[in-house]
Amino acid sequence: MNELQAVTTASEPPVSRKLHAIGRRLGTPVSGTFELTSGCNFNCRMCYIHDGGAKDPQAGELTAAQWLSIGKEAADAGTVFLLLTGGEPLLRRDFAEIYTGLKKLGMMISVNTNGSLITGDTAALFEKNPPMRLNISLYADTPEGYRRQCGADAYENVVSNIRRMKAAGVQIKLNVSFTEYNADRFREIAALVRELDLHCQTSVYMYPPVRRTSPTAAQGRLSPEAAAKLRVQWDLMCGKTPTPESAEELRKLLRVSECDDGNARGEGVRCRAGHTAYWIDTKGQMMMCGMVPLPVGSVPEEGFLSCWQKTRALMQTVRMPKKCTNCSLRPYCCVCPAACFAETGDFSTAPAYLCEMSSCIEQELLRLNKGEKAIEAE
Repeated sequence: MNELQAVTTASEPPVSRKLHAIGRRLGTPVSGTFELTSGCNFNCRMCYIHDGGAKDPQAGELTAAQWLSIGKEAADAGTVFLLLTGGEPLLRRDFAEIYTGLKKLGMMISVNTNGSLITGDTAALFEKNPPMRLNISLYADTPEGYRRQCGADAYENVVSNIRRMKAAGVQIKLNVSFTEYNADRFREIAALVRELDLHCQTSVYMYPPVRRTSPTAAQGRLSPEAAAKLRVQWDLMCGKTPTPESAEELRKLLRVSECDDGNARGEGVRCRAGHTAYWIDTKGQMMMCGMVPLPVGSVPEEGFLSCWQKTRALMQTVRMPKKCTNCSLRPYCCVCPAACFAETGDFSTAPAYLCEMSSCIEQELLRLNKGEKAIEAE
């Protein structure tokens, strides 16, 4: 049995896919993200937004009343699914007020959290009035691993809180991000995921921290080759890696849907950003995606619908690199407009990191097919 054979990534409910398909035709903002704070009690080196230190999580950020007002406008405009994130959203002293108020509007609420603050009143809140899903980041399998990755002594607390929420019947998805600080423990982390018996989503690609005050290269992110090897090894443990006899067969097995726009400018936005999804940051600025720091306007000042129309207009101008449209490596590549922008500063330039990573994934899969042993990620 594969190490993770019993652990699969949570599939999206059919009703969600249906609503997004309808929303795409109608231009409806079906899902949104409210970034409640940039404050965090962790100091993860690869974080795309946090600059370190658990600053006052409400200083200069929207009030609970403002978030609830935006929530009402969003619900009236057609938003069904809403994600509350940060930073660490549970740091907000008024989190319970925001959370319960938004739920009363009839939206399906999910929460991103590092899991360390699900105690006391917050734990009781989730047990009594659970979210649609708790997305809990699992950074390591030991206390030392948490100190290396997050600068926090939180391992025991996080795992205990995960177990408590699971026992209470709260739906949980684990998010595992691999960097040079925890990649050497990927098998042990996999064992912990299997023990917890929860859905898990992994990421070996770390976006550059484009929204930090002083953006730098993503600290601690794996080299393209190491990321590729780890991606393949994790999929092998999950039983998801195909065994093709040739590169052409491999591409057929992993073929993605046809590009929607193969013109000279490259394809447009294929994900939901700007089509049916939006992101609102801590100050109330709407963006098409949290990884694309191009705010279209202030929701408190201009209104939700006005900002949504501007977001849709921006989305329609975005074009990916033409070379990506028919690239033979596309089946393995996680390229998207946000990755292009974060890596290169514009949408139309191919990100070299992902090009190299995708090539390494293909070579690793073809090498494995020849019966060669997987090379451990460095």
